[in-house]
Amino acid sequence: MSDADDTATPDPESEETVTTVPAAADAALVEAVGGGLTWVPFALYLGAWAALAAASAYLLRGATAESPARWMPEYPALLWAGTVLSAAGPVLSFIVWVVARGRRPESARRGLLASAMTRGALAAVFGVMIWLGTLYAIELMTMNGVLG
Repeated sequence: MSDADDTATPDPESEETVTTVPAAADAALVEAVGGGLTWVPFALYLGAWAALAAASAYLLRGATAESPARWMPEYPALLWAGTVLSAAGPVLSFIVWVVARGRRPESARRGLLASAMTRGALAAVFGVMIWLGTLYAIELMTMNGVLG
């Protein structure tokens, strides 16, 4: 065989090594996100963040330049709700991991914790961004002359 033939047919052992060991941090993230867990609990968690953003917009709709949203009586309760949702993210991820781990054989458990925590973190980051964006938009709309 020539050198060209050697490069055209890769060694099966080297392929196996490449596919089982992540080559970079990106590959590890892809494995964590695609770890075979369901997205349903995390989508519901993100939905809870969206509901908090909607509730914030509804409850703080009466904010004015003289009485900004952050001084309204509903604001502390909304902040506590955001704090509780922030704490619920890792708890949800842990529960999903425990359930998924219990349902799988030992050979199929690799990467479950990373997958659950990554999905929980992604849902939390986007949820917090939606909620804080809503609070920021409310503040902008109540300032004199900013959006009007």
